[in-house]
Amino acid sequence: MRVRWIGLTLALVGIGAVAGYGVGVLRHEAPTTFAAAAPVPASSPSIPVLPLQPYAPDIDYPPLAAGLEYAPHRLGDPTYQWRYDVPRGWVPEDVSPLFEVRWRPADEPTTGGYSLRAKLVNEHRTPGEMVSAKLAAVRVLYRDVTVLARTDDMLSFRYREPDRNTLRFNTFTWFAAPGGTTAEFEMSVVGRAVDLPGLDSLRDHVAASVEKLTRPAAGVAR
Repeated sequence: MRVRWIGLTLALVGIGAVAGYGVGVLRHEAPTTFAAAAPVPASSPSIPVLPLQPYAPDIDYPPLAAGLEYAPHRLGDPTYQWRYDVPRGWVPEDVSPLFEVRWRPADEPTTGGYSLRAKLVNEHRTPGEMVSAKLAAVRVLYRDVTVLARTDDMLSFRYREPDRNTLRFNTFTWFAAPGGTTAEFEMSVVGRAVDLPGLDSLRDHVAASVEKLTRPAAGVAR
């Protein structure tokens, strides 16, 4: 009788261990481990890791060139405006009238290419706080986010575009008014890997042109 009882007890312990392991997996918790006769290599994962899918091909459109010609534009209403340069021949796509606009070449597809975006912000945050908030947001929105550069007023990163599964590159920059500490103007450039030299040139030129206007400037287009 004692032998049978011991055998039954060991069987129940074994069943309980298997059940406990299954619950641990479902809860994403580490299951209880037991000593084994043969060592398990530390590099062996307990759960298989699925390989990332390859990126989808980019759209067939010429790369963004460096050294473009620019024209001045402004964003805002007559009492509050910022000036910035835009490549000549690019057309606006108003995201929010007066306060946000996206620019791209007239013949470029509306998705998958490159573009420039300008936006007025009123979040009462410093440029550095805007950098941190943007990074937190993109890590929620996108997959495979890799920070390429980060400063007190700029964030550059690459990511996997969720709808088209393409590799994208984006750089945001924030500007405070002279003597101010809060970010009021935001610009960003986005494009493909093939556009990177042109994106760097575009970002540098536009960033150098940004300024807050004390009054409407004559002869400057919106």
